[in-house]
Amino acid sequence: MDSLTEAQKHDALRAIMFLKEKRCGRIKGRTCADGRKQRETIAKEDAASPTVAPESVIITSVIDAKEGRDVATTDIPGAYLNAEMDEFVVMVLEGKLAELLVKTAPNLYRKYLGVGKDNKPVLYIQLQKALYGCLKSALLFYKRLLEDLQSYGFEVNPYDPCEANKMIRGKQMFVCWHVDDLKISHVDNKEVTRMLKWLKKKYGKMRTTR
Repeated sequence: MDSLTEAQKHDALRAIMFLKEKRCGRIKGRTCADGRKQRETIAKEDAASPTVAPESVIITSVIDAKEGRDVATTDIPGAYLNAEMDEFVVMVLEGKLAELLVKTAPNLYRKYLGVGKDNKPVLYIQLQKALYGCLKSALLFYKRLLEDLQSYGFEVNPYDPCEANKMIRGKQMFVCWHVDDLKISHVDNKEVTRMLKWLKKKYGKMRTTR
């Protein structure tokens, strides 16, 4: 990224890291982009992503219980990284974060490592995947998930953009989702298992409860 202009470097999003201890004692870390600068150039309505209506969750849950459906809830880890970034976005890594990335692939990154005004290592990178913190990441992942579901035969509910249905041997399968958390139901537990396997093939290992 040595061809960046001074304006592009100024507009680069800072990388920030969060660490938290989960109830099980495991330490979880996540590197995000500080997307506040994007508010100056991206309108809120251009970055808003839909989420399932609470009424849809309640209604489908009542139907699940009435029909005795098998129900699974699943979470797609690192969901946003499954979506391609649709514009030119630069992020800057500073200090230890820059050094750590260089260590992962020195032949690729070392030649781009620079020094900032405070003499700390600096590395500018172009984001190819949607990253947590970027304003449009949730919307980009929504579009990716929606496209995948439709390619698998699902039809989106015209009253809720985060609920989709598919008829399987005369019986309806529901899928509704809030960002990267999905609820799936069908009267045949084998069909739910088949759906989970398809999702795993698309998005990798998931955390599932049945």
